[in-house]
Amino acid sequence: MSTTVETPPVPSQATPPPAPWSPDRRFVGLAIVVDVVAMTLAYIAVTVPIAGPQLTDGEAHRYWLVAVGSALVVVTGVAYVIVRTLRLRRMHPDQLAAPAKATVAERERSFIPRTLRLEITSRRTKRIATAISLAAVPVAWAVGAPWWLAWFAVLAPWIAPVTLETRWKYATYGVFAIFALMGLLQMLHMVEHSVQVGQLVATSGDLSLSHGLFGQLDFEAVHFVTDTILWIGLGLLILVMRGRNAWLWVAFIAASLHEVEHLYLFWMHIFDNNMYLSGGFNGIMGDEGMIGSPLDRPYLHYTYNLIVFVPMLIAIWDEARHMDRRHAPAPPDAA
Repeated sequence: MSTTVETPPVPSQATPPPAPWSPDRRFVGLAIVVDVVAMTLAYIAVTVPIAGPQLTDGEAHRYWLVAVGSALVVVTGVAYVIVRTLRLRRMHPDQLAAPAKATVAERERSFIPRTLRLEITSRRTKRIATAISLAAVPVAWAVGAPWWLAWFAVLAPWIAPVTLETRWKYATYGVFAIFALMGLLQMLHMVEHSVQVGQLVATSGDLSLSHGLFGQLDFEAVHFVTDTILWIGLGLLILVMRGRNAWLWVAFIAASLHEVEHLYLFWMHIFDNNMYLSGGFNGIMGDEGMIGSPLDRPYLHYTYNLIVFVPMLIAIWDEARHMDRRHAPAPPDAA
C-alpha cells in the first residue's frame, strides 16, 4: 500500500496593496502660486485702477474679425503642433520615455540639476561677476543713473559667461541649451512685468510712469516679436521632445492665449494707431477691451506671462534632470 505524500501548498505571492493616491506636489504648488498671484492682482486691480483712455462699446468691437482671425492663426499653429507631434510619436515610439525622476540620493547631492549650473565657468569668474553686479547697485544709485542703466549694469558682468556657457551646453546637450536660455530670458521678462506692476502701485496707476526697467523697449512691436518668438519656440520644443513633457504643453497653451492678444494688438497698432492710442491697447481680454475682464492690460499680461513661466520652469527642471542622466559629469570648476 503506497502512501501519498501531500506537497504543502506554495503560498501565492501576495499582491501588494495599491499605493495611496497623492496629488502631484508640483501641480499643487503651481495652483497655489497662481491662486496667490490671482488674489494679489485682483486686489491691486480694485485698489489701483489704471487711468487712461477707453473705447466705447462699439469701438471696442469694431475689429472683432481681426480678433477672430488672430485666434484662427494661433489655433492653426496649435493644431499643427498637435498633429505633427502625434505623427512623430508614431514614427519614433522609442523616444517617448519621459525623463526619469531624480532619486533621493541625487536630490540630496545636488538640489539644482548640474546642467542648469554654470559648468565651465570658474569659481573666480563667478565671484568677480557677482561682486561687480552687487557693487553696481549702490554706484548706480549714488550717481543717479536711470533704472534701465542700473539694471543693465547688474546684468552686464554675466553676459560673457552666460554666452560661453550656452555655446558649450549647446555643443554638449543640444537643443536643451536653447530651452534653458529661453527660460532665463522669460525670467528676465517676468522681472520687467513685476517691476511695472510695482511702479503702478507706487504711482497710483499712472501708466505713463510705469514702463518697467527698460522703458525704452515698452513698445507694441517689441512685445509682439518677443512673445511670438517664445510661442513658436515652445511649439518647436514640443516637436523636438515628441510631446513627452506635459508641463511644456501647459506653457505652450498659455503662450498661445497670449499670442492671440498680441496678434490683435499689433494689427491695430499698425493699421489703426489712433484707435490703439485711444484705448485699443486694452486688447481683447483687458478691462474695457473687446471681451473684457476685471484686469487692466498690465495686470492681465503679467498673468499671461506667469502661467507661461512657471510650467516652463518645471519643464526645464525635468529636462535638466534627464540631461544629467544622459551625459557624463561636467568638468569640475576651475579653482
